[in-house]
Amino acid sequence: MRIVVNHLTRMTAPRICVAGLEIETCEHVRPTTPAYDLITRRLLRQAGGVFRMGAVVDLGTVTPEPAPPESEDHRFETNRARHVKDLTGAEFVDLLDNVAAASLEDGFGPDLERVGWKYAVETGRGDRSLAVVKVRRRPALEIDDKYGRLQLRFDDPDPRTYLSVTDVRFFEPDHTTPRKAVVDDVARRLRSGVDAFLMLGLARAYQAPADDRERHWLQLNGLVLVDRPVGDTP
Repeated sequence: MRIVVNHLTRMTAPRICVAGLEIETCEHVRPTTPAYDLITRRLLRQAGGVFRMGAVVDLGTVTPEPAPPESEDHRFETNRARHVKDLTGAEFVDLLDNVAAASLEDGFGPDLERVGWKYAVETGRGDRSLAVVKVRRRPALEIDDKYGRLQLRFDDPDPRTYLSVTDVRFFEPDHTTPRKAVVDDVARRLRSGVDAFLMLGLARAYQAPADDRERHWLQLNGLVLVDRPVGDTP
């Protein structure tokens, strides 16, 4: 199976999560592995691996392992993944434009619910956990003053929402420290009106403080600006 990589998500360092659009169907696929074959930073192109924003990667033989809402999960072996080529910026933007949903609701369906300033899906519900949305109103990338966390203020919904940014390209190898120069550059380009696509995903279920149940919380797995859509730096 071949995918075009469009989600590059930090986990506990050095682990990452990746996902992409299957070449033939343009449906999302999330490669997964057993605990003895973890997906880590060594598989990023900048570290000599295969995964990079806009890269075409052959995963080899995959086994579907869907579990709502993660219908996109497919088991693969990391040592069988092969880099095929990199899409041009124009090719990648065209692909995202073709698959982009018009709204969060269109992207994730009716099980996506508003929870305060955030969005989430309850455990065991939903039929997809990945989507692409093209921004209509200018968003803002910022580091939260209170907690020091990187977030995107997304104004398309009414009222606005705040998305936790998990795009690994925004963080140092510890997966905690934001790369301030990168954040500042992307924030400036967004303020100047550069169009952007959001690679959105539902996190694995957990119970937030003061909540009464586990939920899959919406997060920003990848931020693609059309003036520099591919590569190791957003």
